Amino acid sequence: MIRKNFWSGLGVAAVAALLLAWVVPTWGGRGFAVGMQPRTLATLGAWVMLICALLLSLVSAVALMRARQPFAARPDLLGLWHQFWPFVYVLAFIVAIDRLPLTWVAPALIAGLLLILGERRWLVLLLTSTIPTGCLYVLTAHLMRIGVV
Repeated sequence: MIRKNFWSGLGVAAVAALLLAWVVPTWGGRGFAVGMQPRTLATLGAWVMLICALLLSLVSAVALMRARQPFAARPDLLGLWHQFWPFVYVLAFIVAIDRLPLTWVAPALIAGLLLILGERRWLVLLLTSTIPTGCLYVLTAHLMRIGVV
């Protein structure tokens, strides 16, 4: 976990540096947010990100040196898959929602998540996946009259 913290801190620090050097100066907002310029607010947030990320990396590097562990190690493929599959799951449903109405896909998405979390009672699966979708259908098709989403 210490190694993950070290590399995560370096990654967030790199993103914060990119924000400070290029994104905020180039696309900083115009107008006011809470009494200050949006560019100032974004710059302040990027500095906070950078400082926190560098502190996390520093503390993790000290802990790795004390434990005499290497900074880089070969990743476990099972652990890598365990961290990767949620993105594949979400991507599959994004593609499905792009091709089919949300009210058709939502019950499968909700029921799939409940199955992954360990729910095995079919009545609970059926009710918790169809009732929110039915409410969404009633809201969009009948109350708001924008059609089936």
